[in-house]
Amino acid sequence: MSVKRNSLPPLDTLLFFDCVMRHGSFTRAADELHVTQAAVSKRVRQLEDWLGVSLFDRSTRQMTPTPAAQALSEKVAVTLEFLAQGLEAVRAPEDPPVQLAAMGAVSMFWLQPRLRAFALGDAACPINLTTTDHPRDLSSATHDLSVLYGDGRFPGRRAHMLFAETLVPMAAPGAEIAHAPLLDYPLRGPDWIGWERWHALTGSDTFADRPRLRCASYAQSVGRALQGDGIALGSLHLLKDELRHGALSALPGPSLETGKGYFLTQPENRLPSENTRRLWAFLTG
Repeated sequence: MSVKRNSLPPLDTLLFFDCVMRHGSFTRAADELHVTQAAVSKRVRQLEDWLGVSLFDRSTRQMTPTPAAQALSEKVAVTLEFLAQGLEAVRAPEDPPVQLAAMGAVSMFWLQPRLRAFALGDAACPINLTTTDHPRDLSSATHDLSVLYGDGRFPGRRAHMLFAETLVPMAAPGAEIAHAPLLDYPLRGPDWIGWERWHALTGSDTFADRPRLRCASYAQSVGRALQGDGIALGSLHLLKDELRHGALSALPGPSLETGKGYFLTQPENRLPSENTRRLWAFLTG
């Protein structure tokens, strides 16, 4: 059913009427609404004039609701509650969470420890983290902040380099390196570097004759290396903590500085929220 503007009374008259019916008093309704009793009476009278019926018996001091008021009260209360729920569903929250996106390996090995530290600090705020290896999903405009891989040129996005990429073979200490396979993974973007390009760009045949063990993602290839299942092509800065703690070791062989890196980015055409600014400052500080 289409509701036209002239088929409804002024909505504030319904709010005043509902408040009077809940409290059973014009005075207490005025206290809740932070207005005078005269203002409440005026709004209720306006609703009565629009309806053409009396809602309260004014012949006594009690202002007794009429049968018309009793019949209307429940419908008005239900309607106002339904309207309030609908508005709440679309209203921006007072403390909106930062929508953050990152690749699986970045999220697992670099971002999560920093998010824990951020959550324990004075600048903490709600964060929704999306993990995906698909470049198009990472650069979606729905994210307030995205960690992107590349050369720093991301059209329509402000970018700050978090760390440059240097790739070296890595394995868990004590792993059987002599026969260990190379842990391979899908190349989700045209600028991603796997074992084939690493060998070509370094001009090295180190481990070139090894069999390949296919992994579902780059993050999984690092995880398999941590378990001693093979040799991963690891990023020195991304896996700094694993190297420092001895969970992984860089193997002999050339390192490759790719000229690319990981960048924290945000849309240029969006004014960042205070929460977004705080998280940006923490991650880039």
